Amino acid sequence: MTDPSFASSGAVGALEAVRPAVDRLSPSRSSQDNASDVAAICAGVESALGARLGRADLTGQPLVREARQREAISLEQAHAALELFAVRDRVQAGGQDVAAADLDVAREAYGSLARGFGGPAADHPPNAVASPGAVSPAAAATVVAPPPVPAADPAAEPAPPKLAPPHAGPRRAPVLVALVVVLALGVGAYYWFGPARAPSALDAGVAAYSAGQRDSAHALFARAAGADPRAALPHLYLGRMAREDGDFTTAGKELRTAIQLDPNGAAGQRELGAFFLARGGTFSAQNRTDLASQDYDASRRAYVRAIQINGADTASEGYLACALSRLGRADEAATWLKRAGNGPWTACAATPAASPTPAGP
Repeated sequence: MTDPSFASSGAVGALEAVRPAVDRLSPSRSSQDNASDVAAICAGVESALGARLGRADLTGQPLVREARQREAISLEQAHAALELFAVRDRVQAGGQDVAAADLDVAREAYGSLARGFGGPAADHPPNAVASPGAVSPAAAATVVAPPPVPAADPAAEPAPPKLAPPHAGPRRAPVLVALVVVLALGVGAYYWFGPARAPSALDAGVAAYSAGQRDSAHALFARAAGADPRAALPHLYLGRMAREDGDFTTAGKELRTAIQLDPNGAAGQRELGAFFLARGGTFSAQNRTDLASQDYDASRRAYVRAIQINGADTASEGYLACALSRLGRADEAATWLKRAGNGPWTACAATPAASPTPAGP
């Protein structure tokens, strides 16, 4: 069995080894240099997770799934790591440039794991500077990373055991306390030494979606939504997938459900902005300019709300520039595009006549 303290120190050491690569990431550097450092960060993350698990035979998504199954990392850390590996795989497979949003993904994945592993980087995550004019602190989500799962309802927590009434005799309370302690120890022993729990449907759905396995991802997200009616994240994914398929009716229903479940979530507003931006592009292609303008303005309002919730949401800033460009507000669009930097939204914001189809900002 791996010594937990040794595993923890090994994980921290692996992350510290690639911290200089994180510090070097910058939109001003060449895409090739940034790609090289992203690859190094991925290798460091894989080494850290491997040290945490005491395994060196897994990499990429299988490694993240194993870490989640053994609860060595949180759901948010798993999402961040998967997004990081997706950036590396996309850049290496297609020779694509590394965008500013990709750099944010790399920094967030590193910072999320460093904070969780308790290393020195946890107190000062590299380059964790909020965007100018931030309204609220940055959330733990990444740019394309999906929103956090809503916290458990405090009312669902078990109430503490009641003490015995005074007339029950002086010996009854110690007996009850002893029984509670024995029961707690038994549950804890099963939790730590019992069989590992299988990955959740949501975890598996995220992995399938990242791998392009859309049918499997859709089924898994639907299962996750049924298993936890309070979770907004499965509905956000289902809405995004429906929007990508051009099914705006289903996408609208899923997004309404997600926002009702998490009304203060930045990711829900960001997805809503993407929905209106994509549907407005469809109306524009059909020369239905009035409907297109209405959707572009609705998109603008949704992205503004997302930025108000999370002032470090670079993707919302970039796609807000796109929505403003579609509305003919070129000067405002240029201001927000400058704040966001280059990213998947750049071409959209620079070509007002085109029909935008944002790829899941």
